[in-house]
Amino acid sequence: MNSPTRYAEALLTGMLGTFGLNLKYVRAERNSLYYLDESGTEVPVLDLVGGWGSLMLGHNHPEIVAHAKELLDTGVPVHSQFSEHPTADRVGAVLNGILGREFPGAEPYPVIFANSGAEAVEAAVKHCEFDRVLRVKSLFEQVEWNVDAAVRAVGDGSARLPDDTSLLPGDVPVPTTAEEFGALLGAVAAHNIGLAGTSPVFFALERAFHGKLLGSTQFTFNPTFRAAFASLGLPVTFVPPNDAAALESALAEHRLAALDVEVVDGRVTLVERPFPVVGGLIVEPIQGEGGIHALTPEYAARVREICDAAGCPVVIDEIQTGMGRTGKFFASSHIGLLGDYYLLGKSLGGGIGKTSAMLVRQSRYRPEFELVHSSTFAKDGFTTAIALRTLELLEADGGAAYDLAAERGERVLGVLRELAEEYPDVVLDVRGKGLLIGLEFADQSQAASPVIREKAAAGLLVFLIGSYLQLVHRIRTGPTASVPNMLRIEPSIHLTDAEIEQLRTGLTAVCEILRHQDALPLIHPLTGAAGQPREIQDFRTPQAEAAAPEPAAPAEPAAHKVALVSYPLTPDTLRELDPSLADLDDAALLAYVQRSELLKDLPATPPVRYTSPQGASVDLTVYPLLVSQHQLRAYRTTGQTFLIGLDLDRRVRAAKADGHETVGIGFGLGTVSGHGGALRVPGVTVTAGSTLAVGATLAALEQPALARFGDLAGLTVAVVGGGGRVGSALAALSAEYVARIVLVGSGREGSAERLRATEHRIYQDAWTRIAAGGELSGIAAALSAEPLVTKWLADGRSGDEPSAAAIAAHLADSYDVNPFVVATDDLAEVRNAHAVLAAHSSPVPVLAEKHLAQGAIVADLSFFGTGAESAIVTGRDDLLYIRGGVLSVAEDTILPRGFNGPLNTGELLAGTAEAIVLALSGAGGTLSEGAITQERVHAIIDLAQQHGFEAIST
Repeated sequence: MNSPTRYAEALLTGMLGTFGLNLKYVRAERNSLYYLDESGTEVPVLDLVGGWGSLMLGHNHPEIVAHAKELLDTGVPVHSQFSEHPTADRVGAVLNGILGREFPGAEPYPVIFANSGAEAVEAAVKHCEFDRVLRVKSLFEQVEWNVDAAVRAVGDGSARLPDDTSLLPGDVPVPTTAEEFGALLGAVAAHNIGLAGTSPVFFALERAFHGKLLGSTQFTFNPTFRAAFASLGLPVTFVPPNDAAALESALAEHRLAALDVEVVDGRVTLVERPFPVVGGLIVEPIQGEGGIHALTPEYAARVREICDAAGCPVVIDEIQTGMGRTGKFFASSHIGLLGDYYLLGKSLGGGIGKTSAMLVRQSRYRPEFELVHSSTFAKDGFTTAIALRTLELLEADGGAAYDLAAERGERVLGVLRELAEEYPDVVLDVRGKGLLIGLEFADQSQAASPVIREKAAAGLLVFLIGSYLQLVHRIRTGPTASVPNMLRIEPSIHLTDAEIEQLRTGLTAVCEILRHQDALPLIHPLTGAAGQPREIQDFRTPQAEAAAPEPAAPAEPAAHKVALVSYPLTPDTLRELDPSLADLDDAALLAYVQRSELLKDLPATPPVRYTSPQGASVDLTVYPLLVSQHQLRAYRTTGQTFLIGLDLDRRVRAAKADGHETVGIGFGLGTVSGHGGALRVPGVTVTAGSTLAVGATLAALEQPALARFGDLAGLTVAVVGGGGRVGSALAALSAEYVARIVLVGSGREGSAERLRATEHRIYQDAWTRIAAGGELSGIAAALSAEPLVTKWLADGRSGDEPSAAAIAAHLADSYDVNPFVVATDDLAEVRNAHAVLAAHSSPVPVLAEKHLAQGAIVADLSFFGTGAESAIVTGRDDLLYIRGGVLSVAEDTILPRGFNGPLNTGELLAGTAEAIVLALSGAGGTLSEGAITQERVHAIIDLAQQHGFEAIST
């Protein structure tokens, strides 16, 4: 069994490698990480990711490291569950002291410890629900008591029966007897029992991020993290941040009332009691992963009022914002938002320990929760001691660390604001407080540079920018989870002026790159190219071109939508796609493409309209795969073509989701997908263009062959790749006109069987034509004189009866060398052919000059790729080279730049043309699926001509 090269998050590590971010760091201190270069020398990297905000005091703070060593050296118990934990109590005391300072008058907050921020979120949600259930229980006990009191009052005559039942659902009459009163109380009980099964409702803010565990991910707004697990968690309603009216309305929508009775002025009266259905509201004072968006003081005040009125506890997630990162220990203290719960984590562990904490307001705390919630590792002796030492360092010198965070953060924000002022076309916004900072770049999805544009459209531009900053400027930054064009900056308080200037230099270069639309500096570090890239150049759209009006969009949608799954084929086409890459050599460009293997899917191109001479129109959209022909070759040689098949299937399904009913498969991809037949996507016609490719090739070959040889009847045609779907069809259809067919295979396993199948197809087709009578040509005419065939004709044998094997056996017995069909893996047999059809799927050329007869014609269906046979004609003036499967089209261009390869203006490959023709004609898969027959070829050629396509003979 082959073992994987990686066992721990191999996909993620591979994706990081795509951007050169998969470095192995060997040492860390303060704001620096170190890796070893090829010579073994340490290279420092300025770390502005800061452990996703968990390094408020920096990497390996010396006092925390020393304390950790002391704890381990002295044998302090790490695990002593079910015992007193005085250190944990001291942590709680310090946290309560800070709460009291930042929120004067706050009541005590008991603490529950956990191992991570997400676990703290889950603990809070559990406690909220535990508290809600107990409140429901208390409500029902109150109702039960009141009902009993009412029954007794009616029984002893001290209370009259109710005279109003309007609060009850349905038509319940006013009771006049004890029995009817009992029925009314039954209706009250039924109503309340119905409420008891109501699922709790929790609220969170849009753009929120609260973790990725099963429970916490339900409170994370981004559906990328949440959608797949929505059915497993609590229902959460998301409301827009800083919109108090929306919160108030949402709470009102979920308001429920239980029914109760009480005696009022001597009469039993139905009353409503608020039913506790709301579990809580969880908020971040500053949304970190959501794009560094802060809540306003005005909103905070209204949240407190609204939630108090609704009985909704407020959970404040300070996991990323807390621990002094924003200039105060609790970021919520900036806006005066006092929570019922506080969640802390990340920097609470001092950059060494893994710990978090949930604090609950005393008046809401349920002590019995400690009996139903626990964790093996939470509150252990080591991490709580580290947390205590961290808090002591933060609180030292009157909380000087908080002031430093505010000052350093303002210095960074000042630099970023200067960049925003200098590059307003590049920097959209700068947001942050203290050392929680975000730099949002302007949208680049319409950028002049295709590389920049496509990375932006795919949500990966910040990763490419981060790659450049790390590999060129030795600066490590991170994205935010939900804002794809934002860099997040979360260093420690020990950030120096020199490091801030290092950041300024790196970001200035990024702004220059984006302003001038020069992708080369971003790509160069990922190519393995030696030396430094050239200076940044201007590749923006020329002013005159930019000022030209955009072509008006068609007033009406096209009648059909066609997709093409294809790829930029060669380094040359990549350079054509983005001219800023022109200075990179082939090896560098291919290295970049190979490095991007895990991110093959590029964004779909804008649709291009094609209108047929018949008046119907299609919109053609390309769904690119960033994969080179060298990689396709590697997939074939290693037997892993199924991997590309999976990619193709995914892209075809994406095209279907976008409304495309016909999908063409680009050159070279048909052979790894059964020519589209292996892609089973219901409701979509998938074609590799094989039928039209065969027809266009034979049509292109006919006139040059007649001009060169005068007649087709005596010709020998060799088909290299004669066992494949296209090669087999070319051979069988050519056999109707020529005297002899040479089938050449690869010699690999299964090749002989495939060639034999093609040979038998030729014989069966010939016998069917012979049995039908009429004028014969090609191999059928010659076979008709064979004794076996004349006997069959005399016997009246049916043309449908399987006859190929018998004909093959007869010819083998009758001739030393088959005069009609030769099946071989010896290219020397090609030497006798007048015309050679190259229909192989080899990623490299297979023909040489020595294989070709004087004056031969080569029709090459591989000309578009790395297996092109065009080089053989450079030294032979007698040879005629024809590109197979190419059609002309009246319009200058259909495919976007970079996807038409070496084709000339007004030319199109059969794969694309067939998809368009099938959509325009409504033929569906009737002409593209199954065997490629003469009838189907003639039909598709006829349809292609009707819609403006003609075969090309050059």
